[in-house]
Amino acid sequence: MCHYSRSTKGHAELVASTCRAAVDGVATAFIAADEPDPRLDSDGKTSFLLLQQFKGYKNNDHGEQSQQCLPFSLLKKMFERPVAHLAIFIVFYQLMLLGFFFAMRSCENFKVSGEQRTHPIRKRNMVFQKDGRILPHSLPRLHLADTIAITFEYQKRDERSNTVTQWRTSDSTYCPVVVSSAVVRRLEAMNASKSDFIYKFKGDDGRTRDFDSTTALRMLRGFISSVDFKGLGLNPKRIGLHSLRLSAALAMYLNGVPVYTIMLLGRWSSDAFLRYIRKQVKSFGSGVLSKMIVTSCFLHVSHSTNLEDPRTSCNPASFTANMGMGSGGNINRSAFSVLA
Repeated sequence: MCHYSRSTKGHAELVASTCRAAVDGVATAFIAADEPDPRLDSDGKTSFLLLQQFKGYKNNDHGEQSQQCLPFSLLKKMFERPVAHLAIFIVFYQLMLLGFFFAMRSCENFKVSGEQRTHPIRKRNMVFQKDGRILPHSLPRLHLADTIAITFEYQKRDERSNTVTQWRTSDSTYCPVVVSSAVVRRLEAMNASKSDFIYKFKGDDGRTRDFDSTTALRMLRGFISSVDFKGLGLNPKRIGLHSLRLSAALAMYLNGVPVYTIMLLGRWSSDAFLRYIRKQVKSFGSGVLSKMIVTSCFLHVSHSTNLEDPRTSCNPASFTANMGMGSGGNINRSAFSVLA
């Protein structure tokens, strides 16, 4: 059995989900060896003692600490900050903006270590259209396209070939079409193939590199640490690359985009993302109080019979009265005589 304990030096703290996964792993080994499932009691249900133990683990877990959202004004400040004209900064800004506009997971626009179920975006996944016609990536005026559609080939929960389309905006910089065309133009200059990932770039030394998530996170946190993050209620340690995805959801929500539209654009299979967008953001409740005080007075409906309500049995217009409903719920069949 897995025992819960506070972390000691050199060891991570066990949480409820880790303990449950360990027990499930042991049970799987038993089942594979044609042995009874050790989690079940004599009635074939999960052991009560085991359920109580899992509940105890969960009660001892710390509260969930999701990554913090970033206001777009702060992202704009980062993108517009004067920096050395280095290739790594240019690619960083491109991938960050693209990730924001399409609410991407970090493994979709940056290279991450380890095996991931979600596939990164490739050059072939980006399709531009103008007046309903697909434009070739080599077109010099690709940034003037009407739309950019990105197909997410393989995602979590085995979702495949999910295409999200974004329209160009009136802004010449903060526009999904403009940013996407810059990414494709960079890949075209490298003679990248259609299957190459969008995080590939050529460094200032001329060598082809992959922009990894570790470097991106270091650059993002470095910027946050250089601004008045305390005044914004931010903690650099709680800022991550997933903050972009959450920031995109919150930006849409605060600007009146319906939840189902946010789910479609961000490829969420449920509205669970609402748990992650920060409730402590002041703008979250903006305008709510003014709506709460619009109706300052109302009357309670009396518990006595309302003769104006046609649903009451004593009302002449009620179904009961017209259908001849008698005591005990019996129907007076003479009421149907006109139908005979």
